[in-house]
Amino acid sequence: MRTLPRFPAAAAFLLVALLAAPALADSSRAIEVSARAFDRFALTGEETGFGELEFRGGLVLSSPDRDFGALSGLAVDRDGSLLAVADNGFWFSARLVEKDGALTGIGDARLAPILDARGNPRRTKRAADAEGLRVTVANGKSTAIVVFEQAREVSRFSLDDGLAAAVAKPMKLPDSARNLRSTRGFETVALAPRASALDGAIVIVAEHALDADGNHRGWIVGGPRAGTFSIRRLGDFDITDGEFLPDGDLVILERLFSMTEGVGVRIRRIPADRIAPGKTADGPVIMTAGLESHRIDNMEGLSIRREADGSLSVFIVSDDNQSFVQQTLLLKFSWPAHRTH
Repeated sequence: MRTLPRFPAAAAFLLVALLAAPALADSSRAIEVSARAFDRFALTGEETGFGELEFRGGLVLSSPDRDFGALSGLAVDRDGSLLAVADNGFWFSARLVEKDGALTGIGDARLAPILDARGNPRRTKRAADAEGLRVTVANGKSTAIVVFEQAREVSRFSLDDGLAAAVAKPMKLPDSARNLRSTRGFETVALAPRASALDGAIVIVAEHALDADGNHRGWIVGGPRAGTFSIRRLGDFDITDGEFLPDGDLVILERLFSMTEGVGVRIRRIPADRIAPGKTADGPVIMTAGLESHRIDNMEGLSIRREADGSLSVFIVSDDNQSFVQQTLLLKFSWPAHRTH
């Protein structure tokens, strides 16, 4: 991958990220969200292919509601429903509008506070800092799994009674995860397929908590391969999200933020057989992009949707830190080279 060009606004980008603070709401509510569509990912040129991915449309999302933004974890279903968590302590739900496979709009937007184990809104930044989200459906019941970075918490939420009533049920974590000292801790939570070697285990990866060899630390919670592992760190990229494919491979979203190299995004695929206790996993890059050449921002959330024909769609969303110098971008790609059956 080429070195990203110098980004002169990096200092402002960092400042707003550090100053972002949680806001509060009383219950689930409908909000107005404007979605400005665009059909080119590159800032110049006509190409539609980027690595292994094909760009299928993007949206710039904005709202007059002061609590909107800061989206950090993402789940998109085949029926077009979208659920996200924000690191200011809110759920965001909406319905995507797609035409001929392209992302064109959004509707039915709602916000609700993410509740703690006592059923109260999370009133501090430490408690509210939701960073990763996965949704699972079993026996007709929908459950969200959310990771909170600063609180070192992974909780389950029953979604059957609605977002405003979903109370956190914290999970027991390994001591090495619970006692993590890094300030850039839990960022990714992923649920391994039952038909994989990890057999439904929950995998947590830290944003920037490095092992003795300088690689990203991760934890396999539950299943036959419970334990710690690492993901090889390539360059100055940190891991911001990840999701398993049906075959057990793990797809990770990575973000570059450097005062000298600028802002970038990268997606990697980690083969299933490399995720095991004591191992350092690595895998190929499937897409990379930089702020000065592509329509990106602070990309933090990833969701992979399997379509009816076995093809895969990849969605990524940015955390705007509720700042006027950043944007909430929602991007859609297809992945023609990787199909499932």
